[in-house]
Amino acid sequence: MKRLVDTVLGLLFAQVCCVRGMDVAQSPPALSLQEGASSTVWCNFSTFPNSVQWYFQNPGGRLIRLFYIPSGTKQEGRLNATTVPAERRSSLHISSSRTTDSGIYFCAAQHGAPQAPAAST
Repeated sequence: MKRLVDTVLGLLFAQVCCVRGMDVAQSPPALSLQEGASSTVWCNFSTFPNSVQWYFQNPGGRLIRLFYIPSGTKQEGRLNATTVPAERRSSLHISSSRTTDSGIYFCAAQHGAPQAPAAST
């Protein structure tokens, strides 16, 4: 019997936030997978993104950039990221999940000219 991942895999920030004119909605809000299962996380944007970055924060708090992807598809091991700017969406697919995949996954998008990060409370 497959063991349930010991912490919630892919606990996601699903808040809709607005930073410099772009709304980003990430779904699902949270998910829990059995070890070996696969899942996809989606980000939808209110405007056309110039680029998307996918991040992972492990339970120890370490932040890791997984992908920088202006458009198209990139794969790194069991992770696959796709960005389709014309459809204002990006996805991160995790295949054959492991307990070490437990953590927080989120996307960040850039549109227009590069700007300093905006602060939010």
